[in-house]
Amino acid sequence: MGKVKILSTLQNKAAQKKSIHKNSSTVFLGIVNPEKGIDTEVSLLNHFLVKRNISDVIATIEYRDLSGKIYDSFNIKMNEPRSYAFRLGNHIKKEFIGSIYLYFQSNENLAVPFCAVMSVIKTKESVCGVHTYGRRLEKNEMGTAIELHKTIETGWTLRDSESIRSFAALHGGQFKLSLDIKIECSNESGIIKTAKIYRILEPFGTLIIFPQDIIEGLIEHLGQAKGHAKIFINGLSGIFPRMICGNYKPESKNSDDLTKINEIQFTHTNFDFSQISQPNAISNYGYYNQPDLPDGYGIVYPVQTKSDITIGKSKYIPDTLHQFKVKPMQQLEVHSKNINLPSRFIAAAVGIWGKENLESECSTGTYIEDYLKISSHWHWGLLKPGFEKGNSSVSIIYNKFNQNQNLKRKLKFFIYSEDCLLLEEEIILTESQIIKAMDFLPKKLPNKSLWYVLIGDILEDLNVFSTFYPADKAGFAEHAF
Repeated sequence: MGKVKILSTLQNKAAQKKSIHKNSSTVFLGIVNPEKGIDTEVSLLNHFLVKRNISDVIATIEYRDLSGKIYDSFNIKMNEPRSYAFRLGNHIKKEFIGSIYLYFQSNENLAVPFCAVMSVIKTKESVCGVHTYGRRLEKNEMGTAIELHKTIETGWTLRDSESIRSFAALHGGQFKLSLDIKIECSNESGIIKTAKIYRILEPFGTLIIFPQDIIEGLIEHLGQAKGHAKIFINGLSGIFPRMICGNYKPESKNSDDLTKINEIQFTHTNFDFSQISQPNAISNYGYYNQPDLPDGYGIVYPVQTKSDITIGKSKYIPDTLHQFKVKPMQQLEVHSKNINLPSRFIAAAVGIWGKENLESECSTGTYIEDYLKISSHWHWGLLKPGFEKGNSSVSIIYNKFNQNQNLKRKLKFFIYSEDCLLLEEEIILTESQIIKAMDFLPKKLPNKSLWYVLIGDILEDLNVFSTFYPADKAGFAEHAF
């Protein structure tokens, strides 16, 4: 990984403006158990049409088991300005765990090879969602710098105890993979336990990793505190190796059957930026932004850095899982004293939904000044999944930096359902604020997914999140596209 170089945040955003991709894809973990009320919903706003005016997109949806074998597949022409949702439970009426692959194809430029899609898993005690993380590589990406043969993935918080287990999943692509894997689990004292495994991943198969099955004495190692897992994977081909990672409460002790769980929370991994060459940001400070959450705190994932960094009044100790206090809708300055900030300094917003519930975790990162150099006119994301009742909010947080202009501006706020455009409102922003989105809508809504859109002349200085509050369950927050 030491030879791998990636673009800075500014370079990456600029490159996206010029890239040409007529194919796009994503893949998610899918779980369903009708008897336990477990289901998975994948949804998206038809941004191809609504944002780019592309009406000839064909979506192919594939449900595959863990071995990669297709269970069901179908095509949909995406030619309507609305949200689209695919619920695993509508197609599979029994216990099932596997993957949900989505492929998008057009005669026009889709701009990016990864698409703006969300996946949500509901259980008896939780509803959690995550945006696109892994995908297959497209033909024009094969053999380029994006095709990695090995990776080091971080950003996986371990909460293992007698009642909680951690997990992560890697999705394969068109090639059979022979994987050498090492897992490092560090506790709050920085002591590391490691283990190595070797696995064969069949084409389009899914590998699920359970640290308690691999690291002997993991619970005792963590000692009722949070830890962190780092995954070294060698033998990759044809995929972007981002993983889903998180924690769950099994129905029975020590069970690795994810179709029999009471609760689950997850986010996605990130590259270990200690091992990847990346340019620094253009300035020595940025912001950590906490969205609307019932309670919580912030985390910076372990990374080796030469920067002397503080988050608010909290000094970051390199290569540690760093926890800091922050209130909902609070903004903390992230400052590097000696050199500019790393382009990517990965943090997470943690929500506390109740003493008996798992904490939610949204991998969000640091908002750096580079974002202001590329104009932005759109933010959008999932407002509410269709298979669960609840309330939703949209957090809009200003990132002022050294700008002295008047922050007041007009934004258009839209809500789309699976049927049509439900709402168009004008929002006047003068400061960071929460939009109580459900207040705009009728109290009785159909059980269909809702997506929001914010449009304006200047959006590049806004950090936008949505938070879903289900009734009597743990919910989640996710940042906007």
